[in-house]
Amino acid sequence: MRHLERCTSVVVVAACCLALTVATAAVASEPIQNGVDVWMTVAGQAHTSLAQDPIPAGFFCRDSRPFSGVITMKGVPLAVTPGKGLGGIDTVVRRLDDAVFNEKGEAQTRIQLMALSLASTAPIETSCGKYDVAASLAPGEQPVTTMRIFRTEALGGTYSAPLALNVRITFTPVNGDKAGRRELTRRIDLGPANRSVWAYVSTPRYLDGAMIDTKGSGHPDTALPKASNFQAGVQPAVLRGQTGTVAKVQLPGPGQPTACVEYEPAPPGDFTCPAGQCPYPTCHCDPNGTDPYESNSGCDHLHCIWVCVAGGS
Repeated sequence: MRHLERCTSVVVVAACCLALTVATAAVASEPIQNGVDVWMTVAGQAHTSLAQDPIPAGFFCRDSRPFSGVITMKGVPLAVTPGKGLGGIDTVVRRLDDAVFNEKGEAQTRIQLMALSLASTAPIETSCGKYDVAASLAPGEQPVTTMRIFRTEALGGTYSAPLALNVRITFTPVNGDKAGRRELTRRIDLGPANRSVWAYVSTPRYLDGAMIDTKGSGHPDTALPKASNFQAGVQPAVLRGQTGTVAKVQLPGPGQPTACVEYEPAPPGDFTCPAGQCPYPTCHCDPNGTDPYESNSGCDHLHCIWVCVAGGS
């Protein structure tokens, strides 16, 4: 009986120590280093409606009528070095500050668009003919917004990241008339996206010295900051070794589970999720838009990206 009591006491003390260790880890969580988050756009689900702010008459040619249609976009991989070191990314957002969690598990950092490369999925029809459309960041300083990060479990959590960007939109005549090329600049404000998840990572996504095209010139011109311990767009996962110890998410993952929902179009071939997670589109939407979000025909400004979350069909 005494032996049983002694064993019970040991178990209780051990459990208390374990709970204290977990609680301490939860309070003193690892700060998130500043860095960049890289994204692939979901083709056909990103679009801009010009209904509220049409392109004025005379823009495309002398007699052109105002254009108030919808431009549906797809991602065009950024020019990067080395080679395919960053996969087919088309959007890069930079986190400007280290983010330190408070006792509630909340942190924040400033964010700013660093690169964008989109193109229309099909030419637009105007009264002056058909035009291919491309979108990149406009020259000059980009707006800065605040990203709030929530640690909901030991290895990650969720975040809220409204975006603001100045976009340069280029219209190129399909008929090859170089003199007909047109440009305009627009400010776009996007609210937080759904399915905004993040995870601590132990494997850097890219090598030090990687460079990207931030000017839309097709040539890498800016070095990325050192890779950080933060992976946006991946739901935290517990990976346990034979000893039961918890490790951070390892990237890239070994591929998709077979029960994932199949989207059309499917994610690019170089987009993979950690084992047990599936690709899902997540969308930023204009918070001031008058139309509700309903697939492709939703709010005035919409940008959808691929993320990895647990679950299947």
